[in-house]
Amino acid sequence: MQSSIMTAAIRGMDARTVRVEADVSRGLPALNIIGLGDTTVKEAALRVRTAVVASGFDYPVSRITVNLSPAYLPKKGSGFDLPIALAILACSGQVFDERLDRTGFIGELSLDGSIEKCRGVLPMVKVLRDAGMRRAVVPAGNIGEAMLVDGIEVRGAHRLTEVVEWADGKSKLEHARKVNAPRADTTSRPDYADIKGQEHVKRAIVIAVAGCHGVLLTGAPGTGKTMIAERLPYIMPPLTHEEIVELTCIYSVAGLLGNEMETVTERPFRRPDRSVTIPGLLGSGYPPRPGEATLAHRGVLFLDEIAEMDRGTVDSLRAPIETGSINLFRCGESFRYPADFMLVAAMNPCKCGYYGSRKRECTCSASSISMYRRRISGAVSDRIDMHLTMTEPEYGQLGEMSAMSSAEMRERIEAARNTQFARYGSPQILNGRLDDQGVNRWCVLKGEAASLMKSIYVSYGLNPRSYNKLRRIARTIADVDGSAQICAPHLAEAVQYRERERNE
Repeated sequence: MQSSIMTAAIRGMDARTVRVEADVSRGLPALNIIGLGDTTVKEAALRVRTAVVASGFDYPVSRITVNLSPAYLPKKGSGFDLPIALAILACSGQVFDERLDRTGFIGELSLDGSIEKCRGVLPMVKVLRDAGMRRAVVPAGNIGEAMLVDGIEVRGAHRLTEVVEWADGKSKLEHARKVNAPRADTTSRPDYADIKGQEHVKRAIVIAVAGCHGVLLTGAPGTGKTMIAERLPYIMPPLTHEEIVELTCIYSVAGLLGNEMETVTERPFRRPDRSVTIPGLLGSGYPPRPGEATLAHRGVLFLDEIAEMDRGTVDSLRAPIETGSINLFRCGESFRYPADFMLVAAMNPCKCGYYGSRKRECTCSASSISMYRRRISGAVSDRIDMHLTMTEPEYGQLGEMSAMSSAEMRERIEAARNTQFARYGSPQILNGRLDDQGVNRWCVLKGEAASLMKSIYVSYGLNPRSYNKLRRIARTIADVDGSAQICAPHLAEAVQYRERERNE
């Protein structure tokens, strides 16, 4: 007797449908799982047998063959346990019901028959829906992410016995109901109002977030570089439903969803250690798990002390910065991961950290200062839109009451982004992401602005990339100031954020 159950397998950030076929025949008792499964899938033979017996069912004392179709597709993970168990029970006549048809099953089995959480449930439920499944039965712990998928009925189960009784019409399974995402507590969030004496930097941060421009913060220790970076997600616009689904899918594949975070409802802020490697940034394994760059998608990737990081590792971000995605090649296969993040980097101005400080004297030689600053390759430096220098505030500035708050900054950012949405027709297209054709169309310089740009291009020795970056930044400054045209003052301010180029 044969049976088949539908499930899915993760392939990078996507999923593929898999049909679990079981056959019970004469022969020596054994369970053979075929279909290009990894070690975890092969070990399902022992987990399934013990779970079936522990749940009170009869395990066939026969030769059992389980085929995971299509056979050419590599399968990885423990989510095949539940469909394998159901397929065996169905072909041995222990579960009957039409509910097994047009229903996808996902879940890992413990030895006592309980169903454990799995990675990648959200993309697997999506592909099951696209394949025409009416229902999806998932671990109860994964209902939070699975409920984000529209167009398919989602049920959650705690134990194998619950699924069998539901299939036989004897009981009901937990039904996933869509609820509004919980509002985050904003009262305990750090506020930019706490940062004194850095109003020019806050103005630059408003421009950077409004247009999604990368930022390099340079300053002596204690000037507030990290404080500036850590507050960035709280002034960004809230996530849309599509972005919540997209980010939850990424974190589901990465295995980072838990009881405290069933869905991703806030902008990510990723701060990898300075010892991070290229696989840690871009993704590792086969199929690759998302790296820090992908986990920062739609949010902030903060590289603290970037000059202390491995230069090759930092250089690996050149393509993601330009394209907003990562292409990895493993075992002859290509995997594409999203990586549209806002890059924020921080570094000291020199090895001792006090070059340009008004409080302490720098002990570095001119040659060591130059060598330290060149630890960041020109290719990466050129791709970071805005270079900001921070200095220690004066004593009198520490008590000022007029410091710009996060609420004020967020209001200006949202106004500028609304302007860009009206111009481009999409919330994902921002000034900092315009291609060359978009720059030529929307960042037109006329009159004094055109004359000033010609002078800047010659005196700074700009290249075409830097030329277009200046125009993108000037376009964002004009949007923040509510100007339809890019004027000379906007371009002059944009030049200030590229001062590092002239200094080098």
